[in-house]
Amino acid sequence: MGLKSESVQGKSKYLTQGLLPMNGLTNYITEWNWTDIITIWYVLVDDAYQSVTEKSQHKIRSRGPAPLMSDSEVITVSLIIETFFQGHEEVGYAFVSQYLTDLFPYVLDLDRFNVRRRSLIAPMEAIRRNLRDQKLDSEDPVRLVDSAPVTLMTYTRGKRSQSAIGSEYFGVVTSKKARFFGLRLHATVTVNQMIDDWMLAPASVHDVKALDTLVLDARDLVLIGDKAYNDEELEARLWHKRRIQLLPLRRQNQKKQWSEPIRKIMGRIRHHVETVFSTLTTTFNIQRPRGRSLQGHVVRITSCVLAHTLSFFMVS
Repeated sequence: MGLKSESVQGKSKYLTQGLLPMNGLTNYITEWNWTDIITIWYVLVDDAYQSVTEKSQHKIRSRGPAPLMSDSEVITVSLIIETFFQGHEEVGYAFVSQYLTDLFPYVLDLDRFNVRRRSLIAPMEAIRRNLRDQKLDSEDPVRLVDSAPVTLMTYTRGKRSQSAIGSEYFGVVTSKKARFFGLRLHATVTVNQMIDDWMLAPASVHDVKALDTLVLDARDLVLIGDKAYNDEELEARLWHKRRIQLLPLRRQNQKKQWSEPIRKIMGRIRHHVETVFSTLTTTFNIQRPRGRSLQGHVVRITSCVLAHTLSFFMVS
């Protein structure tokens, strides 16, 4: 398929940078004053929101006056709920309504807030991409790719689910030899642990099938994945169509193996994507979103991924 070891090794300055884990990325959540965090979040979100809406050809709100509680405020409150209250919406919203009225003087009732919040899924992701682009090294081609389970219900109760209906939501976590009901979060991550692109798919969708969609708009990348991404046809297609070099860890029984230098590099940085998923799980509780509908799950996960990206603006 035209993939050469020399081509990969030529990008060594990107493959070897940032090899030490980014310890303390989210320490500010417990160490800083909440008002300071919320204020910085709001400014970052609102600046990105203004930039995104100015460039967009489609208005978020086509008619009527601007609401008293702005879209940026709704998004910021979503971040508060997912970050400080582990997604417990009623508790988090009650706290905002009682103790943060100086920051959010026009708080909506919870039902209206949820309607507004769900309508802002696409703008939230556009804001995240705007913030991501401010931090990404445009010349860095290296991405780590992986997926993580998002459990919506226990496997045995999956058929009773009202938010996700269908056999495609029943899946297996091969590494843990466990079954689950829900979604998979697929993501590409930089060596420095920033999420580049991400998507959600039903639990039964294999990593290989999701990857084509995940990198649909990408070109000229080096993708490092685990053994689940071994697929010669996919490797060839990505290389010839988009100049994407897919480097999955090889199984021992495979004839084609990577050279020793490439294996060493992959071994040194592969765990960085696992650290990202660990942070999303332990800090933002992304593994068990608390939505009551599929759209509710999606907006919570979108908020968590945005909060993770904002963390890169909170560290020196």
